[in-house]
Amino acid sequence: MLAAAVIAVSPLTAGNEDKTTGASPYAASDDNTTVKETKAKKGPWERKKYLSIGYVNQTLSPEYGNGFESKFGVSLVNGRNIFLHKKPIAKMLKFAIDLGTDINYAQYKDLEGDYDLPETEPGYEDEMDLNLGMHHVDMGLHVGPSISINPVDHLKLSVYFRFVPSYSMLILNSELYQSFTPLFTYGGEISYKVIGIGIEGRSGNAKYTDMIAQIEGAESMKIKYKTSALRFYISFRF
Repeated sequence: MLAAAVIAVSPLTAGNEDKTTGASPYAASDDNTTVKETKAKKGPWERKKYLSIGYVNQTLSPEYGNGFESKFGVSLVNGRNIFLHKKPIAKMLKFAIDLGTDINYAQYKDLEGDYDLPETEPGYEDEMDLNLGMHHVDMGLHVGPSISINPVDHLKLSVYFRFVPSYSMLILNSELYQSFTPLFTYGGEISYKVIGIGIEGRSGNAKYTDMIAQIEGAESMKIKYKTSALRFYISFRF
């Protein structure tokens, strides 16, 4: 009789244990609510990814002679903030490392009448037909420190300094040049939730080699240029 009683009670006990230890649907719902509330409380610190589109005002200055002024320029920067600590200092400040990509394009003014160059010598009319204009493209990666301040609500102020090792290509009329260019950008941004605006400076020096000469196996001429620019941009944070 005792054995029969134990066998009869065992299923009931097991059922009670399952109910006690099993996950409640209400508990799962509470967990999801807690996660959402936590994200809402952190606000701007959750928006670690950024994408910015900017207008570029750029100057390309040779080692000797006048600099080339841009008449149009645009930039595209994409990256992520990697915060160095979880909790904000004084509940409003965080340090981070920025990682991402940087693409910059500038079209320069025509040489004629702008840079006091001598007139074209006779016999060069055919070469002038190959005039492609003056274009400058930089494509690289960026890395550097940044400081962000969240004084109130979702408002965030950021300042940063980035190293941007880049591949650069110059098109100067019918000539093509390329170089590795170590660039630096530095600036600040103000953002609220998804959208923000910013301004930054940009500079770097490089020696460009003649691409056509390299392809043909001839000795390539090197020219030294300094790049300096001011970029105004709109950013989106996710």
